[in-house]
Amino acid sequence: MQTTPQPQTATPTSKTVLIVDDFASVRFYHANLLRQAGFRSIDARDGFEALEKLRLQKVDLILLDMVMPKMSGEEFIRKIRAMAEFSKIPLLVITSESVGDKIREFSGDGPLGFAMKPVIPGTLLEAVRKLIA
Repeated sequence: MQTTPQPQTATPTSKTVLIVDDFASVRFYHANLLRQAGFRSIDARDGFEALEKLRLQKVDLILLDMVMPKMSGEEFIRKIRAMAEFSKIPLLVITSESVGDKIREFSGDGPLGFAMKPVIPGTLLEAVRKLIA
């Protein structure tokens, strides 16, 4: 019998996660989950806003939705992987599609992880910890 990882509360950490999703409710959900686990977070509605936030604040991981207006997750990944200052930031891609192999084709050498929607809290936190350990 396989068990689902449960979210764990933790002591505060200095690690900051940038949450990029066009739905405010999803950003809120992920921010609360990360905060309860001891992480700090900032958020962006789309890839353009995320690029602005990256220029203003250092982040340790980007939690990225693939389907967004204005700039898709794919376009965002291509842009940051082409920018030396952001190319090695770990990415955790949240998607409802099985696109792992496709994303690996254009994501470059930076750390990369995936979580399928609907995201189970313990699974998400486990992936976050693994990428920024």
